[in-house]
Amino acid sequence: MSVVIIPTPGTAGGPCRGSCVHAKCHTMRSMADERCHHCGIRFGFGTKITGEPPLHLRCAQSIAARDGAPATHPIHDPAAGQDLTTHRGDKR
Repeated sequence: MSVVIIPTPGTAGGPCRGSCVHAKCHTMRSMADERCHHCGIRFGFGTKITGEPPLHLRCAQSIAARDGAPATHPIHDPAAGQDLTTHRGDKR
């Protein structure tokens, strides 16, 4: 199951901070304004989204736990954080 994160405005890969005419920026803003099909709360920026229909990752995990999905099911895997302290990149 894939997880999508809508980047925060002004960050790498994210939409422009102010208004603009970029189609990509408008698409990301539109996605951030959509609502979770489980809880009804806006997705917003920086939130993990999964599934079809789209749900917050935490909502999908809650549904899977409630419905008794096996503990080995990928939906129970913790959302991966980004530990950038050990990342050194390609150059030394």
